Amino acid sequence: MKLEATVEIRRTPEEVWAYLSDVSNVSKWDRGVAETRSASNTAPGVGFEFDTLGYPRKGERRQERGKMSYRISEADPASGCAIQLTSRDGNARFFDTAEWRFKVEPASDGARVICAVIFKLRFPYVLMAPIFFLTRGAIRSDLENLKRVLDWTEMPG
Repeated sequence: MKLEATVEIRRTPEEVWAYLSDVSNVSKWDRGVAETRSASNTAPGVGFEFDTLGYPRKGERRQERGKMSYRISEADPASGCAIQLTSRDGNARFFDTAEWRFKVEPASDGARVICAVIFKLRFPYVLMAPIFFLTRGAIRSDLENLKRVLDWTEMPG
């Protein structure tokens, strides 16, 4: 299954790419991420691994906050980046494979960000496909958050 959304941001593609390339920024625009943590001794780029933590539900301990683990499998300003889900428990249990792809390209007033989520559900969860399809607006919502954050963020330089 593939879900995709696009947003235009009044920043240069280089500024948007730099912001997206810093995984510590994810919690500033992804409504489901409270915190990110490096899980790797490598520099950001291909092979870099990180975890996202969700907001805790009532009664959850801090380390149980919807942890999801990822690995950057592609990272190139011209062709985009790919981020693969590597965890298998928690919400990740639904997916046989899952990958987020981001591409930043020039647009008339700045940059166009294209985000695609490509995933295959595990057999016991294939009946949930319509639910995932109905939540495709969540990607658009996160991209709109990214746009708002970048509209208000002073970029270095």
